[in-house]
Amino acid sequence: MAFGGMAAETGTFQDPWADRRGEARLADLVDTALLHFRGKPYRVPGLNISSRGAMIECPLDTRLGEPVLVEFDQCSRMHAFVRWSREGRIGLNFGHELVLGS
Repeated sequence: MAFGGMAAETGTFQDPWADRRGEARLADLVDTALLHFRGKPYRVPGLNISSRGAMIECPLDTRLGEPVLVEFDQCSRMHAFVRWSREGRIGLNFGHELVLGS
């Protein structure tokens, strides 16, 4: 399958931002996050969050699997790692599953 283009198997367009997991993402639960990356803090927009990860807007040059600390308002810092990075957005996987409330 080609990323962000035609899938060879089906000849259909594949949206590069499509949700490929069954878990619900909550876009209105977080506005910003404090990302601790390579020893420096960065205040970044939080685009969505789930119990296992988050998508943030951040133009930093990250590597897949790179560890970070992330802190959302009214939450403790938590360990995460970079799952993907493209077009100014970063997908994070948390070190443990969160219980989300609305």
